[in-house]
Amino acid sequence: FFRPATAEINIEESRSMLQRLSGLLVTMPDRKFRIEGHTDSLPTDPNGPWPTNWELSTARSVNVLKYLTEFGVNEQQFQVSGFADTVPLANNNTPEGRAYNRRVDIVILSEGHQ
Repeated sequence: FFRPATAEINIEESRSMLQRLSGLLVTMPDRKFRIEGHTDSLPTDPNGPWPTNWELSTARSVNVLKYLTEFGVNEQQFQVSGFADTVPLANNNTPEGRAYNRRVDIVILSEGHQ
């Protein structure tokens, strides 16, 4: 849902999924969630808005949280974090692999982690 080197969500492709997800999350008012942002392994522009993939991955998490709150979730239930390119799902040597790695994961935290 993210193009390379940007934290802007491709909302046309992700709106429906974010709406369904927010509908699920609001049914769990006693739980906490963490939005984990990820990037591919390509470097960012150090003179751009995100000097490193750490800032970019965190910005992706924050942007997803903003959209989820527009769809009704309680932002007080959320944590955001950035993992840069340290937890890839796919090989970063191909455009397809890098696309899979530009993502956010939403984790439902156990009671002990709240």
